[in-house]
Amino acid sequence: MKRLIILSVLLLSSTVFATDYLVEDGDVFGVLGLVDHDTFLMTGGGGDTLTLLEWSTGTIENTTPLTVPLETGIWQISTGSYAELTINGGEIQFLKADDYSTVNFHGGQILGNLIVEHTTSWVHVYGYGFNNDPFGGSPLTGFWADDTAFSINLVDDGISTYDQIVFHIVPEPATLCLFGLGGMLLRRRKL
Repeated sequence: MKRLIILSVLLLSSTVFATDYLVEDGDVFGVLGLVDHDTFLMTGGGGDTLTLLEWSTGTIENTTPLTVPLETGIWQISTGSYAELTINGGEIQFLKADDYSTVNFHGGQILGNLIVEHTTSWVHVYGYGFNNDPFGGSPLTGFWADDTAFSINLVDDGISTYDQIVFHIVPEPATLCLFGLGGMLLRRRKL
């Protein structure tokens, strides 16, 4: 009975963390298209074109620096058809969100442009100190939760890209430290 339970747990854990495509340091892909619930994880390396469609999901933890197309970073990413992409780091030249897709930004850099092509697509930006002027033509700037500054050029292509961005303000690291110290002082006082 114990063996059956352990085997069941191992099988469940392996399917939960299974990834269809894994790109690591030293790996480089040309054109990669994900469809039909495919999963993608990138922890390093680079590539030319990444497309996520039909409920596929991807996570980019990091890339090599984007210096030359096809050698490092990711040159272009497109999402659509209910795909979801989470970006925690790395360098990307162009990103286009279209047709019921979601992009979650926690870190990284877009060196070129961000385009939202459809009113059913959403880009969630998690950071603080946002500075954006949709009518002035200046880039969206701010800081990620780890204090890294970012600057993103937003392109309006038929709809207002700004209307499709949801800003999630996370506390600055210094503020979190102050909250922690305050909690420790309150706890000490009660003792």
